Amino acid sequence: MTFALLLKNGLLLAGLILLVLCLPCRWIRFNVLNRFRIVIQFFSRPRISIFTVFFLSFLVSAASSYYQKPVPRIHDEFSYLLAADTFSHGRLTNPPHPFWKHFQSFHIIQQPTYASKYPPGQGLFLALGQVLTGNPLFGVWLSISLACAAVCWMLQAWVPPRWALAGGLMSSFHPLILIWGQNYFGGGVAILGAALLFGSVRRLINTPELRMTFVLGTGIFILAISRPFEGFVTACLSLITLFFWIVTQQDYSKRVIFQSIILPFGLIAICIGGALAYYNWIVTGSVSQFAYQVHEETYSQTPLFVWSTPREVKNELSHFKKYHTGWSFNEFQKQQDPKGYFESVSGKSQTFIFQMIFFPLSALLLTLPWAIKSTWTQIALSILLVVLLTHLLCTTFFQLHYLAPIIPLVFYVLIQCARHWRTAHWKNHSQGRVFLFGLGIIYFATLISQISEYVSDPRMLMKHRLAANRVNLIEQLKKMPQKDLIFVKYSPDHNPHFDWVYNRADIDHSEVVWALSLTSAENQKLIDYFPDRKVWQLSVAPKDLNLTPYTNTALEKQSVESQ
Repeated sequence: MTFALLLKNGLLLAGLILLVLCLPCRWIRFNVLNRFRIVIQFFSRPRISIFTVFFLSFLVSAASSYYQKPVPRIHDEFSYLLAADTFSHGRLTNPPHPFWKHFQSFHIIQQPTYASKYPPGQGLFLALGQVLTGNPLFGVWLSISLACAAVCWMLQAWVPPRWALAGGLMSSFHPLILIWGQNYFGGGVAILGAALLFGSVRRLINTPELRMTFVLGTGIFILAISRPFEGFVTACLSLITLFFWIVTQQDYSKRVIFQSIILPFGLIAICIGGALAYYNWIVTGSVSQFAYQVHEETYSQTPLFVWSTPREVKNELSHFKKYHTGWSFNEFQKQQDPKGYFESVSGKSQTFIFQMIFFPLSALLLTLPWAIKSTWTQIALSILLVVLLTHLLCTTFFQLHYLAPIIPLVFYVLIQCARHWRTAHWKNHSQGRVFLFGLGIIYFATLISQISEYVSDPRMLMKHRLAANRVNLIEQLKKMPQKDLIFVKYSPDHNPHFDWVYNRADIDHSEVVWALSLTSAENQKLIDYFPDRKVWQLSVAPKDLNLTPYTNTALEKQSVESQ
């Protein structure tokens, strides 16, 4: 598969180069491309370009969602939606429910509080969407749009204005970013934080300013509450670059550097640490323990890093055991021998390359040997590769949104390579602009193709069908006058990657309450707790759903025998 993809991309690239050599490049340059010069100059103005990128990104995300309304499909999305619902009610967490064993869900902690295991960043944006419009999806569009606008703003400090606009548009129409704009767990928030970080570091090195130090702190704070591990590594590497400049520069006095950078950043760092400690204390009861740690220590024996020792965890629920002790732990076990480890690293690398730097963007990297001569390109590549290799070589699991903190640097490197492509010559004729023009056309054609493949992927269609079934069932039950309690009973061959038991932050006042079916006696206690609800049982099998009125057969049998 990999070879076939490489062959396909190679043939397309060769065809593009051949086409450029055969085209009347001078005519295209002067009669076609020059007509856009005034338009490009207008939209390349710093503020206009940032607004343009934001508007286009928001418009594309909203239009895509109108075409097919996103529904939560995976565990992570439900967890983030719980965080959003919690924050939208003005709380950082929720008290544990007295019958919390019935409400155990993936990626959610039940003790000492009821909360998402994830950092609050994504949930805060979803909560903003829920508060402003009643729809958390608005928060997704907002985070993605701000992220793309921030990439444009960052690039304005690294490259000329028109190339910054090009990079912002590249991010807005990147298939991965577009897909993240249609789910509830993407990396938009982390991209926003990273872009603010990289853009402020570059500007501070040019001119130390107090306001830019606050932008730097804001970027680090957003990273800390969205991707703490990757964000920490990225921030440390960026701050090392800034520290090296502070130590070696001779243009500004120590007093100016101290007042504009060191002192305010120190205060900001204390505030960031205090905010994280306070959030941890509210959610877990410990300033140093994240909700993520509580969840993993409670349910998962799989360690975060491949060299770590597995935990001893007892999962009483069969579908939890199938997921955590089965699929999750098997992924860890595969990487414990050299062959499995190499296959894992290779698979992660291919995922990053083919989804992040896909054709035709990969064609831009042909000029990397020239682009890397720039000091800032070397710095960007160093940070990018350290964070990337840390993930590829060290972590047990890998998803592309884990690497969101370095994605702005990917766009920078691609834009730098594009700048060198523009100056490409062949037989004393400049074909670079025409090449990039053709590359842009192929880019959008490939974009449509990739999005179509993603939407029509059988695995995605299956997940969407299951998620849509859950949403439709809730909508049908809401039309009835009474509130509902649904006991979910999974078949032995149920796929644990899709769960049905997810509830809102305020379980008791929810119109529909989802509960795991435990023993008959335990179920009856929950029924007694919700005396005014219609009680259902949902039997879940891979290819069948059966919703029926609940009957406690065990208690009924006991009652009959006593008579």
